[in-house]
Amino acid sequence: MNLLFDTNIVLSLIRAKNLRGIIEFVNPENSVKYISVATEAELKSLALRNRWGTNRLISLNDFLDEVNIMDINQSHLTIYAEIDAYSQRLNPNFDTYPFDTPRNMGKNDLWIAALAALLNLKLITTDADFDHLHKVFFEVRKIKPEEFDQFQ
Repeated sequence: MNLLFDTNIVLSLIRAKNLRGIIEFVNPENSVKYISVATEAELKSLALRNRWGTNRLISLNDFLDEVNIMDINQSHLTIYAEIDAYSQRLNPNFDTYPFDTPRNMGKNDLWIAALAALLNLKLITTDADFDHLHKVFFEVRKIKPEEFDQFQ
């Protein structure tokens, strides 16, 4: 299955001293790698706001050259709306939910989730923002941040 990287995964990748090792850890099957244009925008905003140095910017650009960056377009709108309504426990296509209270998702996370669902990609992340969507809209692989310590 092809992979979609959440922004936090990309940050871990470009911070790693052992880039090849961490990429093999995150992507042991050498699957096709994707990110959303929303992730690219978040990364470039972080780089600008935090005044990343030359080496980190080179790492970011090298990574961006290696992945497929997917634009947001009209085909995402329906699944975006479905995921947003599901997260708020208001999707008419579901009678029951495996969570008791609404899950408020950031708008960029909704675009990322819509892309994963639309293209049937496994979403790789370090946070719990997508847990409620696992095996409902797409597969989620959550990696604990401390698992990256061996690559620093």
